[in-house]
Amino acid sequence: MLDSTILNFLIPSDWKGRTIDSFLRNRMGFSRRILRSLKTIDGIRINGEIVPAWHQLNGGEQLELYLPLVKQTINPEPLPLAVVYEDQDLVVIDKPTGMLVHPVKKYQSGTLANGLLYHWRATGENCSFHPVHRLDRLTSGLVLVAKNQWVHQQLSLQLESGKMSRLYLALCKGNFHKNSGKIDAPIKEQPDSALRIIEASGKPAITRYRVISKVEYSALLAVKIYTGRTHQIRVHLSHLGYPLWGDPLYGTPDPDLPRTALHAVSLSFQHPRSRRKIKVTTELPTDLRMLANRLGIIK
Repeated sequence: MLDSTILNFLIPSDWKGRTIDSFLRNRMGFSRRILRSLKTIDGIRINGEIVPAWHQLNGGEQLELYLPLVKQTINPEPLPLAVVYEDQDLVVIDKPTGMLVHPVKKYQSGTLANGLLYHWRATGENCSFHPVHRLDRLTSGLVLVAKNQWVHQQLSLQLESGKMSRLYLALCKGNFHKNSGKIDAPIKEQPDSALRIIEASGKPAITRYRVISKVEYSALLAVKIYTGRTHQIRVHLSHLGYPLWGDPLYGTPDPDLPRTALHAVSLSFQHPRSRRKIKVTTELPTDLRMLANRLGIIK
C-alpha cells in the first residue's frame, strides 16, 4: 500500500491465546483511533495474510501492520539537513537557527518539514511528518520527528510524562548570584501577540538551570525544561532578570547576533519499538561559540 507505512512486530510466546487487539493496545500502546484506521483498510496481517483484530495469537508469528499515512499538504524541497540520528521510525535533526519546524501561513517553504519530506522521498521512504516537539525559529538544536502516527503517539506520551529529557545551552546577560535554581512560574499567552508573560492564570511551567561558566554580566547555562510551553526558557530567564543574548522579544537585539543564544544540545528517550534508551547530543554552533569566546565565558 503506497499510502501506508509498514510496522513489523514479532509476537512473544507469552502472548499465546490472546488477541492482536489486546497485544496492540496493552503491549504496544496503540490508541483506539489508530487501531480503527488499521481495521478500516484491512491493515493487519499475520505471516503475510490479512486477519481481523480479534485474531488469536500463537506466539512467534510475524505481525505486519500497514499504518495509513496522514495526508499532509507539505511540498518537498531539497534543503541542507544535519541528520544526527535516523531509523525506520524516527529522525533527530540538528536544526539551524532561522528555520521553522513546519510551514505556517506566511512561510510555506524552507522549513524542516519541507526538507525532511524531500529527504525521505530521495531515500525511498514512505513517511509522514510528525514533530514530537518544536523549537522557535531563532533557536537551534535537536528536534525529534516521528515518521508515523504510532511512534508520534508513544513519544508524545514520554514528553508529557517527563520521561523524555531535553537539555539546552543558553548564553544569558546578568550577574548570577546562584549557581543553580528552579523556576516554577506559569506562562500565559497574550491576545494578538507573540509575547508570553508570567501570570498566575497561565499554564504551569517548570525550568531548572545550572551555571556552567560565568563572567561579569554574562553566563553560560545548562537548562532543562519539565514542561513545553512556547518560549518557556526565554520567558523564565528574562523573568529572573537574565535575558538571553540576542533575544528580540524578551531581551535586547544584538547586531552581532541575529538570533537568540539558545541551543538544544541533548535529547534522550526510550525507543517505542525496541524499548532501548536513545541519547543524542550535538555541539554548540559556531556563532554561539564565537559569542561565548567574545564574552570570555569559554576559551
